[in-house]
Amino acid sequence: MKKLNEILILGAFLTGVIAPQLGYSQEKMNSETQDLVISKMERVLSTMNRNESAWLASQQRLADLLSERARFRFMKEIEANCDGCKGSKKDRQQAIAIYEDLLKKVKINEHGPIYFQLSHLYEMAGDINKAIGIYERIIKDAKKKNIKPMIVTRARAGLGDLYFQKGRFKESKALYKAALRDSSLQNRSLTIYNLAWTEYNTDNLKEGIKVLEKLLKNPEQITRDTEEGSRYDKAFHLDVSKDLATFYTKRAITTRDIVTYENVVPVDSKKASMLSFAKEADRVGQKKAAHEILVRYSADPTLTDSERIEASVLMAQVNYDRGQNRESIEQFAIAAKKIQEDGCDKKEQCEELQKQMKRYVTELHRSKKINPDKDLLAAYQLYIKTFPADMEMVQRGAQVAADLNDYVTAVALYRTISESRSFTPKQRQEAMMNEVAIAEKSKNTELQRSAYLYYLRYAEKDAKYWEVQYQLGYLAYQQQKFADAAEVFEDIAKNKVVNMNLRKKAADLSLDALAKLKQDENLEDLAWDYVAIFKKDQKEFSTIARKSLMNRVAAVTNNPQSSSSDLQKSLNALNEKKLLFATSAERILFLSNKSVVALKLNDEKAYLASSRSLLATKGLSSTQREETLERLTGYFEQRLDFRNAYQTALQLRSPKVSKLEKEFRLGTLADLAGMNATSHYRKAINAGLRGSRELVIRSRMIELSNNPVRELKNQSRYLKIKPSLLNEMTLVVYARTGNERGIKSVLSMKEMRNQSAANFIKKQAFYGKIQKESAQIAKHQINTKSDRLMQRTISSRIQLLKKADSLLKESLKLNDVTAQMLALDLVGRENERMVRDLVALPIPAGLTPKEHEQYIAILKNQSKPYLTMARVAQQQKQAIWNGSRALQSTLRDYQNARVEMRPLINRELQLLNQISGDGPMKSAAADVLNSRQFSTRELVSARKSVADNPVSKSEIENLKNIETKIGHPLMPSYLEARLSHLQGGKSL
Repeated sequence: MKKLNEILILGAFLTGVIAPQLGYSQEKMNSETQDLVISKMERVLSTMNRNESAWLASQQRLADLLSERARFRFMKEIEANCDGCKGSKKDRQQAIAIYEDLLKKVKINEHGPIYFQLSHLYEMAGDINKAIGIYERIIKDAKKKNIKPMIVTRARAGLGDLYFQKGRFKESKALYKAALRDSSLQNRSLTIYNLAWTEYNTDNLKEGIKVLEKLLKNPEQITRDTEEGSRYDKAFHLDVSKDLATFYTKRAITTRDIVTYENVVPVDSKKASMLSFAKEADRVGQKKAAHEILVRYSADPTLTDSERIEASVLMAQVNYDRGQNRESIEQFAIAAKKIQEDGCDKKEQCEELQKQMKRYVTELHRSKKINPDKDLLAAYQLYIKTFPADMEMVQRGAQVAADLNDYVTAVALYRTISESRSFTPKQRQEAMMNEVAIAEKSKNTELQRSAYLYYLRYAEKDAKYWEVQYQLGYLAYQQQKFADAAEVFEDIAKNKVVNMNLRKKAADLSLDALAKLKQDENLEDLAWDYVAIFKKDQKEFSTIARKSLMNRVAAVTNNPQSSSSDLQKSLNALNEKKLLFATSAERILFLSNKSVVALKLNDEKAYLASSRSLLATKGLSSTQREETLERLTGYFEQRLDFRNAYQTALQLRSPKVSKLEKEFRLGTLADLAGMNATSHYRKAINAGLRGSRELVIRSRMIELSNNPVRELKNQSRYLKIKPSLLNEMTLVVYARTGNERGIKSVLSMKEMRNQSAANFIKKQAFYGKIQKESAQIAKHQINTKSDRLMQRTISSRIQLLKKADSLLKESLKLNDVTAQMLALDLVGRENERMVRDLVALPIPAGLTPKEHEQYIAILKNQSKPYLTMARVAQQQKQAIWNGSRALQSTLRDYQNARVEMRPLINRELQLLNQISGDGPMKSAAADVLNSRQFSTRELVSARKSVADNPVSKSEIENLKNIETKIGHPLMPSYLEARLSHLQGGKSL
């Protein structure tokens, strides 16, 4: 009834809104316009006399405006859910006061709408009795005051609405019928609708249905009167059709009712209306009618997927309620499949469908609780597949499956919980435990295995985890899958968190399984592991394992067909922890075999560890010791670990090696290791070392000395037999010390006359000198403030240019292309600047045109020599840039120079790079200067590559190239010797 009351109130409200006003034509106004018009009206009325003819009309218009604004504000208050907050009450009260005052002065036939406006205002204000009083007075005085029929009819309809609100349905019905006899009644369809509800509320259901059916069969009559006239009201049409469905459900719904209803509902709302009708029929228990409605609804070809799903769910429930279980499950399956395939249009719709489907399955289960069957299980499966996140339903479904001995399905259902991230870890753990329990109950080995494996994959590793692990192994053992069983039991036996008794049982079974498989190698390895794990049985396990190990390793090592993989496997087996309880002889054999295998595999860590352990073993003979040390020294050399090679070689005591060779070797190793090798070198020379090796050692003694100048002088008498080597060492010492004076005696030796050192050192001073002179000349400027100053500064410039010429001559004597280029660049640049400065000199004032011309000619004539000089210098410089063998030689020197010499040659290239010009040699110089230099990181990397692969010729060549540039001076020759050794087909 609340719904109807709301409709009646709204109808009254709208009737008031569209009622014709007196005195003006209503126009739609916004709130600002309303406020403005009302304000103006109030100002006008405040200046008028009540006796003026326009006063009455103006008052009525103001009341109308206030009524309209009250309604407008009331709607705003409804939207804002506040009472009177927008000012509707004040406007309403003010309008009521004006209307009540006007009624004392006007006639009803002329001003009837005032009564209706006032009545509506009372009604909206909640004073219904006053509103009723107005309508009753109109009807009572109709004949006496000869009130117009239209006004009386409207009063009857309005009074009928108010009586309806008060529950006075019989009186309301009489008033509605009386009003309907007037064909001019406004909002006639609303009154008919209200009449139907009075029939309903006076227990005349059949008559009420007739009224609504008649109204709906003529939808063009379902209208509301507006300012623009009578208009079809779609919303009202839909309300009437919904209420007709409500009326039908109050009695046994017939096929005729269903057909009639389907034909009279709005076409565009037909689907929703029919579905609502079906739900209402189902709700009140009319299952047969609900089924019939749903059949007709489902036949509609315009239904969407979501609509068909909802219909199927409802149909399933209806069929179940009717006892038609097979048809019910079929419909449920259709709905489930549709949801799975297409989903829902909206989240809320899915949630509602889930509730309906869950209720269906739950009720089905309740009815079959004592004797569950496959239909019930099928319903659970369909629901769970559609809504897998409902843990409660999954558990119920799994229990039903277990009760039916369908363990496969039960396990699968529990799996849906444990596989889903929708559940908590605790819930998933519980599901996995349930799955294991069900699988074990089934006695199905495949089901058990699957449950065990799944549990072990995802469960926490607690006590239950290891019990399941053991059961998995035992299941494999029973099935004679000994490999699988051995793997599982081994895992348990080695796990420290597992109960020791369970571990011991697992260990026994793992060895037993390997024995059945006759896998002696794996048995040996596992026995070694158990030596460490099971202290009480160490002796027994180690004795069995070690004997098998020695025989197997010997067979692999002595077999030329053994692969690296075979050797690696043997090496891995030779773990020194396996020497537990071993004798000295067994230990020596064990470590010897291990070092041999490790050396074959190039496994440095294993080789060194086994060799050092062997050297520390009691009972090792002197011969075995020397052989082991010699192998270790050679091993370290191969891997460029010269420090360890030196330390190991120091321990050698073989009488077969002479002191000369021993000291030379120790010195070389110490030198390559970056250690102090001088004492070993002196001992080697004193022991009679001669030839090229002696010269190399003496040059190294210079390089290693803390006073290289003094050492150079000492060694020069020996190195002079090879002037090129003496020249090289002289340059190295100069590069390191910059002490030209200290090495002067060496430079003056006759053996050094045709060597490059003297000239190379001499040109270094020239580079500094020409840079200094160049800066001085460049700063000089010609002063033109006076003729005397100009003449004097020109003379100074000329002297400076002569100095530049002298530097050019000096550079030619050095026979050095860099010095020559610096001088040419200076001469060309400064002579060219002299030409520009002379041409730019100011012309003396007061010259005649002829004198001016003569002056210009003199300047040109004076600048010609400088211009010529500049051009010649530029041409010579360009010729060098175009192609100079001397410059090519300088670039090669830089690329091949020792590391000590590189800074000095780099300085040359930097100076050349600053000289202007272009050409092949200019580009070549820039390329060389900018070429990437080897870094320390690259040197380290290259050494590591050779250490990792000592017999790789390409790696050795690469290292030799880098060592030549930035490495140790001895390394290139050392690596060259190694390459020669390898190229000769010899083993390192």
